[in-house]
Amino acid sequence: MFFRTGSIRFPPGSRLSGASRSRDLARIELDLARDRHARAAMEAYADSCEAELPWLSEVLRKSRFGRPEKLTNCSSTVLRAFVLAQSRAAIQADYAHAAWEHVRVQLAAVLAGLPRAGTDETLDGTHGGEDHADAMRTEPR
Repeated sequence: MFFRTGSIRFPPGSRLSGASRSRDLARIELDLARDRHARAAMEAYADSCEAELPWLSEVLRKSRFGRPEKLTNCSSTVLRAFVLAQSRAAIQADYAHAAWEHVRVQLAAVLAGLPRAGTDETLDGTHGGEDHADAMRTEPR
């Protein structure tokens, strides 16, 4: 990776240590071409700024890195939000565990790009590719 003079390079898998931990980072450059986490961050940023800066959100989504091959680059965020919603619903008197589990399984299938029941076509018109057992995990990725 190429870095500008004066930038701090964090190698993959590293953790901020000691003095670096307290340093305020005013700018971080992401490598959208090689880092799937950077693409997920850009997708999340486009979602976040959509109400206030719709033009920026649109530009980010239309960039060559803003078009994920699957529904979202942020599947773990979607599943984490679902688990939180389910845990909040569980304390309500009318909570229906079986219904929530059915929705969770369907959501995981959609996020994994699995085919719809009875067909080999996914919701976006492509064919599924991720392992079904992996998509059915309860824990967010």
